[in-house]
Amino acid sequence: MNILLVCNKFPFPSLDGGALASYNMVKGLVEAGNKVDLLAMNTSRHFSFNDTSGIDIKGMGRVVSVNIDNSFSYFGFFCNFLFSSIPYNAGLYDNSRFRLALAGMLREEAYDIVQLEGLYLLPYVETIRENTVAGISYRAHNVEHIIWGTYKKREKSRFRKFYLNELQKRVRNYEQNFINSYDLLATVTETDLEVLNSMGNEKPSIVTPFGMSVNEFPETRQNHNDNIFLQYIGALDWLPNIESLNWLVEKVWTVVKDKYPGLKFFVAGRNAGDSLVRKLTEKGIDFIGEVENSKDFLCQNSIFIVPLFSGSGIRVKIIEAMFMGKPIIATSFSISGIPAEHGEHILLADNEHAFIRCIDQLLTDQGYAKSLGMNAKNLAHNYFNNSTITGELTDFYKKHVI
Repeated sequence: MNILLVCNKFPFPSLDGGALASYNMVKGLVEAGNKVDLLAMNTSRHFSFNDTSGIDIKGMGRVVSVNIDNSFSYFGFFCNFLFSSIPYNAGLYDNSRFRLALAGMLREEAYDIVQLEGLYLLPYVETIRENTVAGISYRAHNVEHIIWGTYKKREKSRFRKFYLNELQKRVRNYEQNFINSYDLLATVTETDLEVLNSMGNEKPSIVTPFGMSVNEFPETRQNHNDNIFLQYIGALDWLPNIESLNWLVEKVWTVVKDKYPGLKFFVAGRNAGDSLVRKLTEKGIDFIGEVENSKDFLCQNSIFIVPLFSGSGIRVKIIEAMFMGKPIIATSFSISGIPAEHGEHILLADNEHAFIRCIDQLLTDQGYAKSLGMNAKNLAHNYFNNSTITGELTDFYKKHVI
């Protein structure tokens, strides 16, 4: 099949979950025998200095990137709040230069499918309809209004709760307005598909979990002194991650640090605010910042911590850690879309006391920690095999388009 993949973030290098999800999708579709072109925004908030030739996928077709300024503006934010009904973020991705680039590619090539990677690309459906007869597939990485709804429930500030309530309404209306504007729907979790169906989706649909190539991961390696440590990685400009990391530091790390004075805790992530960095360093946490390769960071002899309480979609870093055979402690919320069982593949903890108990268990029984990681690795190989997932998506497209 001839497929155009459209992204609102340049997926190379793959420094966060969203970029990695799109990159692996391109790679899998190419390996499944499809001809795949890529059109991506190179945004100011997640700018990539890599040339388009930097995408190292053998057999990849044309790659086009368009520089987009989507930087935050207080003036734009307040004008949006007062005079617009759409979410502020959505407007940052509606760009005339990108629209022209999309129209040009569609006129130059006869595509079978145009796959839109995420909610904020749906305003371009009209442009696609005007320039091609190709089918339009919407791949929902998450359900955005669910993210803001769960975050709102945990907010204590009245002002912020008021704004988050308004934002959730806007995002839900925004999502609702685009229901069925596409031809096909792909979600990364069954839960997200159920939500979109409840909102009125009537188009053919498929669940496409985040996939990875089973042979691309290094084994977890022992560090020089064989001491295990704690580890966290996530985009630190995303509110659910900021919220969860602050909670972990205040409620869990302070207690664990007193119990295990020599224990190290390493935090990595891009775009962390100055106040968060100060807080981490003051609490004796080693802040790494943005890492060039998450696999190199994750393959250390560590316990991977995911204390997420809000959001939607699937946690890519958990799946990466599973492929590496790492012991993982996570909230029940964070494993949505991941069929892992507590005590067999992962340890689940939904409050500070449970987190502390799980850390105790893995630190004092490293044999169990190793077996937990190996069970997680086997599950990842069976459920998140990128070749299988993109092969099934290709068959789905052939059934409904050709």
